[in-house]
Amino acid sequence: MRGIKAIYQPDHFENPRILTTPEDVDDMFDVLLAEDIHAVQFFSLDRPDTPEGWPDHELIAGVRKDREAGVLSSMDASCEPIGHVVSIGNPELGRGPVYYTCVDSVRDFPLFSEIPIEKVRQAVKEFVTSCGKRPTCVEWDDPGVYEEY
Repeated sequence: MRGIKAIYQPDHFENPRILTTPEDVDDMFDVLLAEDIHAVQFFSLDRPDTPEGWPDHELIAGVRKDREAGVLSSMDASCEPIGHVVSIGNPELGRGPVYYTCVDSVRDFPLFSEIPIEKVRQAVKEFVTSCGKRPTCVEWDDPGVYEEY
């Protein structure tokens, strides 16, 4: 197992943090929550790139200490029928956007996609130990179109 590239600091584009164990995930989450870093991009080093040289997948995990919640977004060309999905928290919250900062850009997610931070942590551990497969410990749905309120 070669591990998972984690990008959550500007210097990680050139020198990503590599996660190979659940303990690595816990250490990273400690940093995210202590430094109020919102989101991380993950790519498996154990999966082949597309012929164009790009990953065929991406997992984004967001954590917001101020909201005591997090989000997950999974893009995976090998998953049918939907290649891009987000975690499902409380569907009654609707699709209004909630924002997470990922390195130096802001990403929006549907509000219904927020789940407890510990569930986000569990999903990232599963992503790491499965060599980059979409985590099964959470429910997923099409992100749809976000409604502004």
